[in-house]
Amino acid sequence: MILVAGATGVLGSEIVRRLTARGEEVRAMVRVTSAPEKVERLKKLGADIVRADVKDPRTLFAAGVGVEAVISTITTIMTSQPGDSFEATDGGGTRALIDAARRARASKFVFVSFDTTCSPDNPLRQAKKESEEHLKQSGLDYTILHSSFFCESWLGPMLFADPAAGTAKVYGKGTEKLRYVAVADVAEFAVQSLKNPAARNATIPVGGPEEISQREAVRIFEEAYGRPVNVIEIPEAALEAQWSASENTFDKTFAGLMLGLARGFETGMTPPFEQFPMKMTSPRDYVRQQARAAGASGVEEQRAKSGGDGITDSGIELR
Repeated sequence: MILVAGATGVLGSEIVRRLTARGEEVRAMVRVTSAPEKVERLKKLGADIVRADVKDPRTLFAAGVGVEAVISTITTIMTSQPGDSFEATDGGGTRALIDAARRARASKFVFVSFDTTCSPDNPLRQAKKESEEHLKQSGLDYTILHSSFFCESWLGPMLFADPAAGTAKVYGKGTEKLRYVAVADVAEFAVQSLKNPAARNATIPVGGPEEISQREAVRIFEEAYGRPVNVIEIPEAALEAQWSASENTFDKTFAGLMLGLARGFETGMTPPFEQFPMKMTSPRDYVRQQARAAGASGVEEQRAKSGGDGITDSGIELR
């Protein structure tokens, strides 16, 4: 039995889909407050449902019974509910889940995170860092996936290009190379990590197959949609000022992530593609798919769809 925590998110549900398609027994961990339609979708995929909350370790006992492996995509960014915080959910909650997996005698724990050494200090960074260290000391066979920037979020209309408005936000100079990665590819890395010897007690950089800059991404959008894009430049100094002045934990985290993007912190990432065979989606392919899905008269509809599912559910799942 494989437990997927964060199963109602776009990444978590894709992991569930891929596991059940492989014939694996899957237990999807959801909260009492999870959207019924998302829970129903997990049931249709063939997953058993368990209701638990990482902020209440007592509820994790039933979730862990008979579990051989755990994959966690939990984060509260953009999906926060009352009582959630980076410290309580991404931090303390993840550590409680790791402890529950150990008590259940699970043999594997896969944790979707990001490279905290390449980001300015912020509450999410601290929570992920502490959770990673806790996992390394747990005695569990672990895999930590350091995901790059998700196409669905960081090439989407809220954070980057809005085809309907004909605009794109560029953070900093926009010339540093980045490995934007599709949610589905991160899901495949997570699934393969359960049995891949290369993933044993390893921290793995997970990025897309092509390195491009933000400026190049703008040109890709122009080619795919057949129209010019008006670039809105956000200087690095403005991002630094926003990050320094932010007192709200969510504002400071977002400012830190945007500043990391501007500085090209993922430049030089070299994912072990040869050890994780799969057909990956390049950012170029992703944008073209979005353009085809929108069509000449459907840009507004596609904009609404991307704005809702891309940010809220894939939330690094924003990374």
